[in-house]
Amino acid sequence: MLDPQHHGFRGSIASLIALGRIPLASEVPIWTLLGCIVSSQVFPHDVRLDAGVGIDGVFRTFDWWAALQCMLVTWGTNVAINFGNEYFDWDLDHPGQVEAIKRDVEARRARGGAARAAAGTSPQPDGAEASEAQKKENEKIMGNTTRIIHDGTFPKYVSLLCCAFWQLSLVGLILFSRSIDPALHTAVDPGSQWRPGYGGSPFRGLALHIGIICTLLSHSYVGPPLRLHYNGFGELVSALFLSPVAFVFGLVGHYTAVSGRAATWHDLVRATPKTSSSGFHLDRQMWLLIGAFYTFEQARIFVMHVNDIEADRRGGKHTFVSRVGHTAARNLYVCFNLASLVLFTAFTASLVLPLTTKTLHPALRPFSAQRIPGMMLRAAGGIPLAGSAARYFSIIWLVGLMVVLAYSIPICAITIKSLTAEIPKSEKSKKGKSEPAPRIPDVPIGKCAMLVSFQMLGTAAFLCFTSLLASFAGTFVATRAGGVVAI
Repeated sequence: MLDPQHHGFRGSIASLIALGRIPLASEVPIWTLLGCIVSSQVFPHDVRLDAGVGIDGVFRTFDWWAALQCMLVTWGTNVAINFGNEYFDWDLDHPGQVEAIKRDVEARRARGGAARAAAGTSPQPDGAEASEAQKKENEKIMGNTTRIIHDGTFPKYVSLLCCAFWQLSLVGLILFSRSIDPALHTAVDPGSQWRPGYGGSPFRGLALHIGIICTLLSHSYVGPPLRLHYNGFGELVSALFLSPVAFVFGLVGHYTAVSGRAATWHDLVRATPKTSSSGFHLDRQMWLLIGAFYTFEQARIFVMHVNDIEADRRGGKHTFVSRVGHTAARNLYVCFNLASLVLFTAFTASLVLPLTTKTLHPALRPFSAQRIPGMMLRAAGGIPLAGSAARYFSIIWLVGLMVVLAYSIPICAITIKSLTAEIPKSEKSKKGKSEPAPRIPDVPIGKCAMLVSFQMLGTAAFLCFTSLLASFAGTFVATRAGGVVAI
């Protein structure tokens, strides 16, 4: 059944933006931005070290053009995947969309008949009714983003064309970036005034490999040949790529652009400052942070797919959540949130404990800087952190993570209650008795999915702010104390 929506040029563009969920794809590039910010602070650089102190000191090793390129790639790839998923999910979604279209058409006819009867069988609705009808049509676009390729507004291949357009645009960006990199083309003038930024291209070595692998696997989320989401691996892969890999991509890409040295897989996994061929490496402290990002994201992904369990089972879509069921999904959400709490706590301890070694109980001293080297405490803006500078840096990170915890706890409580309410009676009966509902607001699971999405988006943005503020405080105190030595 067709019920095409008639829009002008602007309405068609708005519909396609909704289809690709373009505004909602902003979480991934913000995680990438966080990686670029951290990379600019913790790795030694030999560029622009005469830019000053304070705010200038924070940004003197930050290449905005390299960061923008990395963010555009992660954002554009996410949008392209959204368009591609709509095309490859069309057969599964179509029956449900047809039923929704039928209900809307019948409801519209009923409203029209009632209006004509009230107006003395007049076929023309009044201005208020026409305005209300137009409002409902507009809400239909944004409320059901997939509908426009099922109701006849656009053919389904439009989503595939949009996917190809976005992905090819990113390929063009990468080729352009590499074409103006002095390290790749000796004919390029490193001092050219028109050339944006001051570093090279981030798309070399490990960063380029990560981008290619993640793009291919992400398009296999529902696309052939792997169709990961149909075989129980989609939730696991998407959680891995959305925040931790995006963060690592920002770390590696920015380092590659600014240092001019391409990192390798060995540098990422096993290298130390002495064995790294490029100077890039990650220590235990950084891996704690990456692990916290992954478990935090994985918990959100479980919530996002609980609402689709029944529809996925009917359509033969064997997602991980549809296989384990509502109860296990809720329990996994709790477990992964607890795991992220443990990892964030360990990361925070690695920032704070090294600065309080002398006042620690002897049993806790093994966890000091002698045992846990911390990249985050190495430097900020090319300035080594020590003493009061490192203390202020750590305190700001501690406060920032406590703020994240403060708003995450009530969101988790609301989500757990909603997930519990979604458990079918058949699964609840296995427990023998129902669990008492805590005194927290009742929120539909669909709203909870939006809530946890905004939670992740806000966390990424707030940690970017925290990192900048901590670096500013550290460099400010270090320069006031004197003895600044750029690294």
